[in-house]
Amino acid sequence: MTMVKKAQASAADWLARFRSNAYRNRIPISATLELTSRCNLRCRHCYLGNQTEQHRKRSLERDTDAVKASLKEWAEAGCLYLLITGGDPMMRKDFPEVYRYARELGMVVTVFCDGILVTDKILALFRELPPRRVEISIYGATAETYEYITRVPGSHGRAWKGIHRLIDADIRVVLKTVLMKPNAHELEDMARQAAERGLEFRYDGAIFPCLPDSSREPIDLRVAPEEIVARDTATPERAAMWKEKIKATARLPDNDRLYTCGAGATGFYSDPFGNLSPCLMTTHYRYQQDGRPFGEVWHRDLAEIRKRKKTRTDGCFSGPLRGACTHCPAFNYLETGDEEKDSEYVLKTTLLRYQAVTCNTSKGGSDTHGSATQESST
Repeated sequence: MTMVKKAQASAADWLARFRSNAYRNRIPISATLELTSRCNLRCRHCYLGNQTEQHRKRSLERDTDAVKASLKEWAEAGCLYLLITGGDPMMRKDFPEVYRYARELGMVVTVFCDGILVTDKILALFRELPPRRVEISIYGATAETYEYITRVPGSHGRAWKGIHRLIDADIRVVLKTVLMKPNAHELEDMARQAAERGLEFRYDGAIFPCLPDSSREPIDLRVAPEEIVARDTATPERAAMWKEKIKATARLPDNDRLYTCGAGATGFYSDPFGNLSPCLMTTHYRYQQDGRPFGEVWHRDLAEIRKRKKTRTDGCFSGPLRGACTHCPAFNYLETGDEEKDSEYVLKTTLLRYQAVTCNTSKGGSDTHGSATQESST
């Protein structure tokens, strides 16, 4: 093994032990800050719902000082990783000030945005205090598809202008997309566009109801489970990755805890109005801070989710299917109203993925759907 590989292995081992220790001791090392729900796009699949309503609530968003006070509390509690998202967080004029403050606190910051609002001021800030990465969603390889989804004419060209400006500034950019009926035919072209620029790319087929009102309109955009699985196993490498994930998960103890992720264990989410929840999707576990110290909310309110136990042994959360599953109890709740009741769509996708990987990996998988990559959301 070369010195570089040894160093990489050592770093990976240290990071794994660090995260394990944080999980075991319930240290909030990771925060998601939704700085605003407002966006300059009006995407058809967006879980935030109607943008008119989000803009109406602008006056209710916390001011800069309140956001910075929270960041200081989080850092003192052990928060190291911060995701700043929206809407598009750059809709707020104080984004540079909030970002700078988080970095000066020592946080490792990732930014989710659409690329359109990247200004000279933001580029200069990122050069001075680089983010861990900037993740940008591209919703189509062509302007026609992209703008059909975003419903904003001219947005495709402006997004790519922002992407190229970030690349030219040597900022690490990651491209991704939400796979859905309107853009599935362009997935391979999107992957190629990223590869030509030396950028990482991933896709995700997870579309769920709107968080504000549980509107099911976005889920009509889902592609068929068969297509998701065909793409997941499109190459020997992808099939092998899923096979290893299924095998590794099967080796883990099948305990009775309902939420086995980092929600409420190492991570939490803050909405634009100061409400806290274990993660973005756990809208039924949302708490108002009401002037209380963050530590009190973390140790009392946000700990409640860790007490939830499984009452069922069927479905995707138990047995061999666990490793082929890409959803969670919060996803179930949004779609079925029951944390333990699987969405029929996700259950079918999980079953097909498990069968395809465990039965066909030795054959190398199908190669009829290209080589675009996906990052598991589990």
